[in-house]
Amino acid sequence: MFDVGSLLPVEGIPDGSTMLVVGPPMTGKRTLTMELLAAGLDEEGIAVVSTDASAADVRASLARDTDRRAGELPLGVVDCVGDAHGSEGLEPLDSRVSSPADLTGIGMELTTLMERLYAGHASRLRFGLLSLTTMSMYASAEQVVRFLHVVTNRISEAEGVGFVVAHADTMDDEHLQRLRSFVDGVVEVRDTDGGTELRVLGHPSGNTDWTSFGPGAATPDVPAGDTDTGAVVDDATPVASSLRALSAEVRGNTPTLTVTNYRGPPEELAVIERYFDRHGVDVREASMDVAEPASVALLHHGDDLLGSESVPALRGAIDIDAATTDAFEGRHTSDLLTNLDQSVFGASAADKGLLIDVSHNIELLANRTGSGRLHAGFQRLSNLVDDERSARIYERLAASGVDVHVYGTPDTATSVPGVHVHEYDTDEIRDSWFVVYDGGEAERGAALLAHELDGTNEYDGFWTYEGDIVDRIDGYLTATYLDATAADGRAD
Repeated sequence: MFDVGSLLPVEGIPDGSTMLVVGPPMTGKRTLTMELLAAGLDEEGIAVVSTDASAADVRASLARDTDRRAGELPLGVVDCVGDAHGSEGLEPLDSRVSSPADLTGIGMELTTLMERLYAGHASRLRFGLLSLTTMSMYASAEQVVRFLHVVTNRISEAEGVGFVVAHADTMDDEHLQRLRSFVDGVVEVRDTDGGTELRVLGHPSGNTDWTSFGPGAATPDVPAGDTDTGAVVDDATPVASSLRALSAEVRGNTPTLTVTNYRGPPEELAVIERYFDRHGVDVREASMDVAEPASVALLHHGDDLLGSESVPALRGAIDIDAATTDAFEGRHTSDLLTNLDQSVFGASAADKGLLIDVSHNIELLANRTGSGRLHAGFQRLSNLVDDERSARIYERLAASGVDVHVYGTPDTATSVPGVHVHEYDTDEIRDSWFVVYDGGEAERGAALLAHELDGTNEYDGFWTYEGDIVDRIDGYLTATYLDATAADGRAD
């Protein structure tokens, strides 16, 4: 058994088990999971795959309640976001993967990390995946399920214990049930009027009742308007003429993948197209006057070649064989994927589920930082106030120390404690979905910008962690709406 102390209402977690920690955003799931991992620091090693925080951030969080330096912990982190959320140096056991979409690369690095921890640092191992929802932003649902299947088999064979975090609000019942079928138990978290509660399902001793836990998502109150973000719009940064113009400019600067003389089955190419669509990269086919080379993928900016790979090799790097636990053995990460510019990720004809996941990821980043400014466009303000969960998230963001501004057409009376509400009945606000965080004191910003496609309930746009792009969107919104509000003397 792995000891969980008083964190869960069970005696412990059996060796070889993986637990899915699931519930709404900002209900303390991530904090609980970090505490479950840290509970083994004295006697066990820890392996973490982080898709939403840098290795340095993960180490700092796990070292917070110990008397040891972050670099001295028996801990290794597979950092999937270091270039986006901070480029601090890696500790010897840490590694970096270019993108959360490179599931094969993540699996290979995780396998190596587990072997190194067992060889020289610990005889027992705890594993954390933070988070499955973020991973789903970059890879298809089928790829994520296969990845989870392989990883849970590895944990079982190694007789370790795993904790996997996921948001429940954007998962349909079928997808959530598939995820549950590959884990040994579930820790469900929920909001209540009195705070947050959890229960454990699928434990050998039986399911538990709902139990209050920790401080939940409670944070100190910060009066509206008292937050000094220190954010400054650089006068040298050009302000776009509109959100659509800015979106078109950013999407126009993404690379193209051209597949030449393709001779394989259409379904193989479709897998590659879906993968690169999540990166905002268009995939095109071209025929050359010569027979060779055949089935080669070229990543390029105009005439500037960024990388090349045979289509079978690229397809193999993307695919995961969930039927075997050695799915990552003998594989290689694609040089083309490594060279892929990770600054912008696409959202072409995206449904609301994907955009909600991206929005939550940015909101959680802001909440962890607890400073800075966040803009959120809801199209209609009723989309915020009629959804109790969304309103609660934004109230908590404001209470954490973030200067929160929300925008929408005034189709309902809107008041959220600590949140600045901006009513604009314009085409741009009606059509635009955006969440823009300037990074606060950590200077690690992120932005989502999408526009609704006429009559389809789908959206086209992008999300990014690139500082220059985030600054431009923040600058446009500040100059167009916040400064205009101040000049007109209008109250929030």
